[in-house]
Amino acid sequence: MRNTRHGANRSSIFYNKVIGDFKPGYCYGTVKTHKPGNPLRPIIAQVSTPTYYVAKALNHFLSPYVPTGRTVSSAAEFIDLLRTAPPCQDIASLDAESLFTHVPVDETISYILDRLSLSDLPALNIQEYVLKSMLETCTKEAPFLSHRGELFKQVDGVAMGSPLGVLFANMYMAHVEEKVFQHHPPPGLYTRYIDDIFITTSNDEDTNSFMMALQNNSCLTFTNERSDQRRLPFLDLDITKHEVGFRTKVYTKATNVGRCLNARGECPTAYKRSVGAAYINRALTHCSSWIETHREFDSIRQLLRITDILIT
Repeated sequence: MRNTRHGANRSSIFYNKVIGDFKPGYCYGTVKTHKPGNPLRPIIAQVSTPTYYVAKALNHFLSPYVPTGRTVSSAAEFIDLLRTAPPCQDIASLDAESLFTHVPVDETISYILDRLSLSDLPALNIQEYVLKSMLETCTKEAPFLSHRGELFKQVDGVAMGSPLGVLFANMYMAHVEEKVFQHHPPPGLYTRYIDDIFITTSNDEDTNSFMMALQNNSCLTFTNERSDQRRLPFLDLDITKHEVGFRTKVYTKATNVGRCLNARGECPTAYKRSVGAAYINRALTHCSSWIETHREFDSIRQLLRITDILIT
């Protein structure tokens, strides 16, 4: 099949036939312990559905077309960005409330098709109407069971648990950003990790103005967290603004009780050692001074002593 839009064709795309026994997905929730009232985060497990592996393939093919100029993929990448950030008076983080379930599916699919037509990357070797139909089927036609055994379909918004969830969320946010930056002056620094946005501005008025621009150009509601004495958590970083730049260290939420994998549990030794190695690597990458790095090392020693983790 050939793409009806212009651009070079990639090699042919093949899908395996959907063969086997399938059943609807199922809905469950995980507790947001850090939120007031401990609400549930709804997740729809779709591994058992016939569209799951098609959705995984679509996510693989379409991910290279997601705009990445305003995003970061990790805390380490964000730290590199902070090192070159321009001077500012205020730092803040914006959060899109319930992004996944508020993503407008039809609008996002239209944006995805436009991205494919305008991208410098080779075009997918698939007809546009076929791709559109597959995206609609994998998002709006995937049934799931509730905890009461009732059958539903999520006709709008995307589900956490779908292979296309993050792709659609990133695509829609990129679409919103394009509309906003056409008419609104950009902040001193703007970067996003899926639904979490970090900005630097001159004052609170500029922060509020930019947040309203995001809301007015989307169907989303945003919350705004301002810095407290020039200090702000973002991702798993504790960021402090100074006159000459930013200082960072590891951030842990107040609900973190300091538990991790136990060395006496039934788990491969390599996994147990990797726990300690991950904590040490995070301290080295996230802490901007040796004083904070050594403080984090002391916390790690205490944590690993409590949980009997062996890292030697």
